[in-house]
Amino acid sequence: MADQELTYADVWKTLAKEDVSAYTQEKGKLTYLSWSRAWIILMKHYPHAEYVFHDWDGLPYRSLPDGTAEVVTSVKIGKLIRSMPLPVMDYKNNPVVNPTSKQVSDNRMRCLVKNIAMFGLGMGVYATLEPEDLEVDPEEGLPDEKNDVQPKDKKTPTKKKAKEETPEPVEESKGETFDEGWANLFVEGMGKAMDMHDTKESLTSYWKANRKSIGRLTSDFPDQKKELEELFKNKAKSLDEQSESQTEE
Repeated sequence: MADQELTYADVWKTLAKEDVSAYTQEKGKLTYLSWSRAWIILMKHYPHAEYVFHDWDGLPYRSLPDGTAEVVTSVKIGKLIRSMPLPVMDYKNNPVVNPTSKQVSDNRMRCLVKNIAMFGLGMGVYATLEPEDLEVDPEEGLPDEKNDVQPKDKKTPTKKKAKEETPEPVEESKGETFDEGWANLFVEGMGKAMDMHDTKESLTSYWKANRKSIGRLTSDFPDQKKELEELFKNKAKSLDEQSESQTEE
């Protein structure tokens, strides 16, 4: 299938079918999928996939007002892009202040695995849902995510309970604080991710894929929403100019 024909639903249906249970690792009461295995499986299906670790003024993480930090990744498969933030945490999954280079590096790779999961690969490691509940259309929303690790001894809820629970937004982590720091981070991360798009159609699809978090900006952070809209308009204008230039040639 040509890149321009790929949809989020196509990728989801392909990657969600992969059984990663044989490649997970147990650490304490938590289950992990290694970044190397996640990337190997992704390359099997989409060898042209790319990833980006976002930097801020030369730093590999963004410092938050309380001294903790977040890392952000973006994964691109053809024209499709998803971005994902993750707090820099220690081995007990607690956010750390003034993280070390190893903590930043480790959490970047964890964030990359989580980012890949947003395309469908290994979502069962994160979601407390029945397998068939993972067969959804990503354009309409993803299953509930429970951070980037899943307690191995947690019981799987029944289908009825899963349907009654309200899914978390695809771009947001459960327990995340939605303050001005989050809003600024989201706008900055999304702005950098938008630069990776080379068609207006792809740019628009990316905007729609993040509509839930954008809606949060609309209701709670109007200044950041305005800034994001300007970034989108400028990028769209740039793509239109490029298209016109190519047509003239």
